[in-house]
Amino acid sequence: MTDSGQPRSTKFEAEDELDFLFANASPNPNREGCPSREELRRVSRQKKPIGDPVYMHIVRCSPCFREMRALQQARARDRKARMSTVGAAAVVALIAGGSWWMLRSPHVNNTAVIATTLDLRPFIVMRGDTQSEQPPPVVIPRGRLDATILLPLGAEPGLYEVQLLDKALSVRATTTGQADILDSVTTLRSSLNTAAVPTGAYQLEIQRAGGKARGFPAVLE
Repeated sequence: MTDSGQPRSTKFEAEDELDFLFANASPNPNREGCPSREELRRVSRQKKPIGDPVYMHIVRCSPCFREMRALQQARARDRKARMSTVGAAAVVALIAGGSWWMLRSPHVNNTAVIATTLDLRPFIVMRGDTQSEQPPPVVIPRGRLDATILLPLGAEPGLYEVQLLDKALSVRATTTGQADILDSVTTLRSSLNTAAVPTGAYQLEIQRAGGKARGFPAVLE
């Protein structure tokens, strides 16, 4: 794909686990629905509102994510070349689940990202929204999570909100993410930061946009 007769930039280097994940998780070889290079440039410079649909597309399109990050990295290199002292301004990376995106800056905790899978499939909904036997609580680690959430049978794809609620039903962590059907399983991918949340019993609440919220027992370890 070209823009104003010039080829799109492909110079990109993964700098951490999140870069690698979003750069490879969602191939789009035909570049279906891809925004223009100018829109990606505006995203890379935080010139578009966080609710703009372009963010969701980038989360689900690895080529666009790589291109947007390449623009950020090229801008950072240019800025570094103009500096007379050692060190460059931080590269900004927007990462949608969710929450949509995170900002990389010297003020962000550099705690390593933890890849984890939360399997909610044992929580099978029966007629009358009851179950014959309650499965054990979902175990959630503490930290910056790259979460893959396997939703129960019958869950529909779409945009979901994920909240971690304490015993008083206060929100202790929240994010949003897009769920798609992968290998016959409705799978939600998003980031969730539980690093500052104390260990203990919680409720993991999942709600599809326009739908009814459903809670699952969880333990934060």
